[in-house]
Amino acid sequence: MDWVFLSVGGFLVGAFLYAAYYTTTYEPEVKLGYTIVGVGIVVVVTVNTWLDFFSNRSNWFRGATLLGYAFVAAGLILIVIERRRHGSSRTRK
Repeated sequence: MDWVFLSVGGFLVGAFLYAAYYTTTYEPEVKLGYTIVGVGIVVVVTVNTWLDFFSNRSNWFRGATLLGYAFVAAGLILIVIERRRHGSSRTRK
């Protein structure tokens, strides 16, 4: 379960970086906000990973954390999909 936890945390960071890159390409004024949120995500993933590897956490804690990560990643993916859809309709007009 430790490696699943770590890989889902890595996926969250990757999804965030992709969404941030795509968004800041077209909206550079949001870079500071994405930077602050990114630092927060990296801190949370690092702390939770450290806690998971070096302290004995229950599977309920791991499961709830993974569920939270899944919601955040799904939201980021939906943001990118919507921005692409609206961006491509703007260029066709």
